Amino acid sequence: MKKLMTTIAVLAVAFVTTAQQDRHFSMFFANPVQLNPGAAGHIPGDLSVFTNYRTQWFTVSANPFRSFSAGVDAKLFDNKLNNGFIGSGINFLHDVSGDAKFSLNVIQIPINYTLELNKTSQLSLGLQPGFYAQRLNEDALYFDNQWTGQDFNSSLTSGEILGAYNLSRFDLSAGLFYDLKTSDRFNFQIGVGGFHLTAQEVSFFQVAEKLYRNFTVYSKAEYRLEDSKFSFHPALFGLFQGPNWEVTFGNNFEIELKEGTGQSTNFDGMALSLGLYYRSSDALMTNLIYKAGALNLGIGYDINLSGLKIASKNVGAVELFLKFSPSFAKKTGSAHFE
Repeated sequence: MKKLMTTIAVLAVAFVTTAQQDRHFSMFFANPVQLNPGAAGHIPGDLSVFTNYRTQWFTVSANPFRSFSAGVDAKLFDNKLNNGFIGSGINFLHDVSGDAKFSLNVIQIPINYTLELNKTSQLSLGLQPGFYAQRLNEDALYFDNQWTGQDFNSSLTSGEILGAYNLSRFDLSAGLFYDLKTSDRFNFQIGVGGFHLTAQEVSFFQVAEKLYRNFTVYSKAEYRLEDSKFSFHPALFGLFQGPNWEVTFGNNFEIELKEGTGQSTNFDGMALSLGLYYRSSDALMTNLIYKAGALNLGIGYDINLSGLKIASKNVGAVELFLKFSPSFAKKTGSAHFE
């Protein structure tokens, strides 16, 4: 049993070390700044407040993965710089999983300079210093020499040496982001990002390993049919970290329920969006998003298609998000793309 427990723990830690260090949300397109610090400030309003929650593998474990994130980003000096603006904000992530309550707390501060290439396109370069702390509750684990014959007694010495599992590290990310908007009917964004650029050391079971650098590709387009209430929102996200990689792609179909009057951009107009996405060798994902001006509410559901579906019963995750991007200056005309 001791060998089995150790093997399970090693596998769990290996998965967490390579996958849990980074945000992993199915509705990735809802807040691009989580994927690329160069995207900070590229928002429809003057300020964007975002929060989301995800719970995963709740049909596999009594203690499933739970992730919560929140963030704020804004345009700075938009009217004072002749050919661009500064985008900045703050992101927070709390992630916890498993019987040992392995948790990760991350704070990151994206900042970029955006250069207006012409009247329709912008290019930004961003950096993102950050700090994270990971913790493990050893008292929640049970080992074979704690078995009394009737149950496990956690007050008995386990005899196990789990290593330096509680640690804190500085982190650094960077990103390049391009934003093209030719009209109120078409918007295209694409960016590449690099995370864990310092390749910091993590340690479990007295073995020190460095995090693989993580590289991402993000792209999204929004196209509204002429003289129509329908629009298309295809998006793609690729993640490459050491020997691991994944690609997610799909589209949201949006219908305008109530046209905005152009007098207010904060709660004016309504739309409903239905999305379908596929994550390579892992899941089919659906979402439903309600928009009321600058307010967005979304709910998503993952259908697990990987080899774990035998245990998960095809249930992957449930995800929720809320986003508010108000404009403080009075504006007229059509609403901005998101």
